[in-house]
Amino acid sequence: LQFKLVCGADLLESFAVPNLWATDDIETIVKDFGLVVLMRAGSNPRQFIDQSPQLTRLQDFIDIVDEPIPNVISATLVRDYLKSGKSVKYLIPDPVIDYIRMHALYV
Repeated sequence: LQFKLVCGADLLESFAVPNLWATDDIETIVKDFGLVVLMRAGSNPRQFIDQSPQLTRLQDFIDIVDEPIPNVISATLVRDYLKSGKSVKYLIPDPVIDYIRMHALYV
């Protein structure tokens, strides 16, 4: 049994944001657990990996999954909708919406 971090290409690209991720944390996440990166419209994770010396060295621990049907729903989109007061009905399950409301998340 192996656990991997499943993330969108947008999260992978956040590894390049200054002071957001510690280099050692990226190393641990990718090397010790592995990544499964889901394609996102407008992103190119393969190119991003090739431009990062650290990720290029760790590329054997990164799997990129092409989406046969584009998925434009992401955690970032859901958070942005919630912060701006837009409905997330049909984007996430009703119990998750209830939990978010109960705990006043993303307001």
